[in-house]
Amino acid sequence: MAIGKMITIAGSDILAGGGIQADLATFNEYGLFGLSAVTSIVTVTQTDFDMHVVPIKVLAAQLESLSQLTDVAGIKVGLLPTVAHIELVSDFLRANAQHIPVVIDPVMAFKETDTVNVGKLAQAIIEKLIPLATVITPNLIEAQLLTQQTIKSEAELLAAAETLHQLGAQTVVVKGGMRLSGDNATDAIVSDSTQTLVKLQKITQPFNNGAGCTFSSAIASQLAQGETPFNAINDAKDFVHEGILQGIKLNDAFEVGNVWQAARRHKGMDK
Repeated sequence: MAIGKMITIAGSDILAGGGIQADLATFNEYGLFGLSAVTSIVTVTQTDFDMHVVPIKVLAAQLESLSQLTDVAGIKVGLLPTVAHIELVSDFLRANAQHIPVVIDPVMAFKETDTVNVGKLAQAIIEKLIPLATVITPNLIEAQLLTQQTIKSEAELLAAAETLHQLGAQTVVVKGGMRLSGDNATDAIVSDSTQTLVKLQKITQPFNNGAGCTFSSAIASQLAQGETPFNAINDAKDFVHEGILQGIKLNDAFEVGNVWQAARRHKGMDK
């Protein structure tokens, strides 16, 4: 049986918890073969990060290489650092992803003071990417930026998801994560046939670097193999939950460690 091929278009995380490293590891756990186009290279210290943007011409050449494939099963899109990157990827998706699932993780990983760039990115995501999304997976902060709505309750989480659905995404899952009060990590899911909340108990282990990337890649992997969005989201939530529970400590200097994408397969195994 042929192995399904997946594409990730995203940034590179030097610590390998998130970004293309997490995407490729997740694809592999779901029995798929991953290919990638790198949009940026993120480097980190214990307290900060720097993003080194891949030039548009270089990203265009990567996408041209990937466009030669004829049997891609699905595409996951992560960090796109500029409006020009968003427009280029949008064109690639329109030309190459008409009949396959596309999962958009609308990462906006800029400094808090860079509000102008964030606003332009959010508008470009709304116009160029959301209408192409089989599933879009913003976290609470990203959903607030995209909808201009405040989210402090489960009802507001659902309302934001509904707004994003109305903007064109087929299925929306807004991740409340640790940011909403209560004992549960709550996600809101909205599609034409679904409007619901999905909950798992919050966990305190500080191994959540890469949780969002892993979540969206797990959804994309399952959609590529014929699973429904709702079932894919539920399984992805469990997949990430185990990845955090058995996460990877970097060292004592880093407060936050990495999600371990192989955790569910190796549940209970000493690392």
